[in-house]
Amino acid sequence: MTTWLGAERSASTETADGSLPEPRDVLRDLDEATAEAHEEGFPLLSDSALANARRLLPAMYELSPCRFEVYPMPDGEIAVHSPAGSGSSVLVLCEPDGGALCLVNMNGAHRRVRYSDADLLPDGFMREALAELQRRGEPAM
Repeated sequence: MTTWLGAERSASTETADGSLPEPRDVLRDLDEATAEAHEEGFPLLSDSALANARRLLPAMYELSPCRFEVYPMPDGEIAVHSPAGSGSSVLVLCEPDGGALCLVNMNGAHRRVRYSDADLLPDGFMREALAELQRRGEPAM
């Protein structure tokens, strides 16, 4: 497994034929996130963070069928990251307390929204960000 820097993350980057991974591949990465967190010495991932990430991944993929990476963070969050070319990305941190943070970077323009309840996602902000990422049609890095 890999650290959150993504050096070896194969299932989430591309498949052997160069296509984007299927949602089931990204969900498999989520299933492996607990073991990865343990290997990295990160806190145990909460049931709430895992449930929110599991619910959000298919919804995000439906909104924007692009590359998604899933990995644990040092503070117990689960990152759901959709990087694109030119430094554009959407990053959702599913927090241990059931909240979430959505960070958007479009060509250096940064926006973010914090949610005390991730059950509210995906909302208009996230939908707009994922649509913009898909409209740009930038190749994944």
